[in-house]
Amino acid sequence: MNKFEAMQRFLVVAQTGSFTKSAEQLGLPKSAVSQSVQLLEKSLGTRLFQRSTRRVTLTDDGEQFLPKCRAILHDLDSLESQFQQGGDEIKGSIKVDMPGRFLCNFVLPHLEQWRQTYPNVTLKLSSNDYQVDLIKQQVDFVVRVGELNDSALICRKLTQFSMLNCVSPSYIKKYGMPQKLDDLQHHLLIDYNATLGSRQATFDYQDQHRNPQQVAMASSVSVNTTEAYLAACEAGLGIIQVPKISVDKAILAGELVSVLDDYVYQSMPVSMLYPSRRQVPKRVQLFMDWLDALVKKQG
Repeated sequence: MNKFEAMQRFLVVAQTGSFTKSAEQLGLPKSAVSQSVQLLEKSLGTRLFQRSTRRVTLTDDGEQFLPKCRAILHDLDSLESQFQQGGDEIKGSIKVDMPGRFLCNFVLPHLEQWRQTYPNVTLKLSSNDYQVDLIKQQVDFVVRVGELNDSALICRKLTQFSMLNCVSPSYIKKYGMPQKLDDLQHHLLIDYNATLGSRQATFDYQDQHRNPQQVAMASSVSVNTTEAYLAACEAGLGIIQVPKISVDKAILAGELVSVLDDYVYQSMPVSMLYPSRRQVPKRVQLFMDWLDALVKKQG
């Protein structure tokens, strides 16, 4: 049994917490995965997992081995990829997490260009409204919109998204069109709140000196996903504040209306973030470069 292959299977078991799920994910018999881990444990001279009928958990030694195992496999993968030259030789998988609207509006319409150049690379693209753990979830890099506060990751700036305030035609029919900030006391704001915690909903904007300002507003609904945020606005439940790219098509179709254009929030930075590692696999670097060029071309 190849020791590196056994380490790869160990990582999947550590991530899923199940030999059965790991076997399904790897497309292997459960016995093959279990045997690989047992041989790895024998080679290391320690037990990596506590096994029970309900779950599989890492031992203390397993917890210590896990990050070192990831680092070894990553360095090996990076070393191999550095010597891959042409598009047909670049292979492997890339796992990226990015906002859903960014994925649908920017990436997917042009992804066939990448696939034709690098047909042997498998892309795993996810969209989450929470910050993923790159190391634990084995994500190569993430695209994030907004200000960053994670200093443990390397940041590569992509672009800036200009902002808009929007409502639906049905909302205007019921509540009227807000014309100035004082009008907001008679309007509703849809609150985007990642934790759905209790807080005061605020309309955010920058003044003529580009200083951030807030106006407290009433809100009858809070949501924690971008899809729900847009859907709530389209349903006439209140005002939203979103990147212009997210609502361009809806505004052109008359499904949403831009309001208070003199009181928009500051542009939102869009960045790629990846772990601080010695080497980035060539396929990942190529995809990051392709995405960077794609965004700049469209922007």
